[in-house]
Amino acid sequence: MPLLYFFLYLVVEISALVWLGSAIGILWTVFVVIALSALGMVAIRSQGRRVLSELRSANAGRRSPGGAVADGALVALGSVLLTIPGLVSSVLGLLLMIPLTRALLRPVIARSAARRVETAVASGRTFPPGGFGPQGFGPQGFGAGHVVIDDDVMPDRGNSAPRDTRGVIDGTTGRDER
Repeated sequence: MPLLYFFLYLVVEISALVWLGSAIGILWTVFVVIALSALGMVAIRSQGRRVLSELRSANAGRRSPGGAVADGALVALGSVLLTIPGLVSSVLGLLLMIPLTRALLRPVIARSAARRVETAVASGRTFPPGGFGPQGFGPQGFGAGHVVIDDDVMPDRGNSAPRDTRGVIDGTTGRDER
């Protein structure tokens, strides 16, 4: 399936270049592609700084964190589209760099994220698997259900009896593991 999307992308980009080349000429088409790339790099820099300052403001409590995160996601997507070679991807990337376009797309992103969270909660899936425990990841903390032996994580074989580790010396470092 990804290969089909890649070929579809190629067909769309080549068709757009051929259409633009036949409409305004080859040299003007090359100029437009180069100008879009230059404009895109300027937009990535300025909007990236703007989004970072919005994220800092949201962190300080002066702005809604949801809007700042949605703007960050849209600017990141626009940056990726601008770095992909092609006329259509550059135009779409530049559209995502415009604050008005992002403001129009922000509710769509928020609804999509809310729907994904609702679906994950309804199905019982959590991230990380097992949720967050008091000591880190998992229901009982990071590494729950595993035993660490000589700096290697091994699956717990069901032996729940406490091990006597007095006098055990780590084989790799020679440290006493009490």
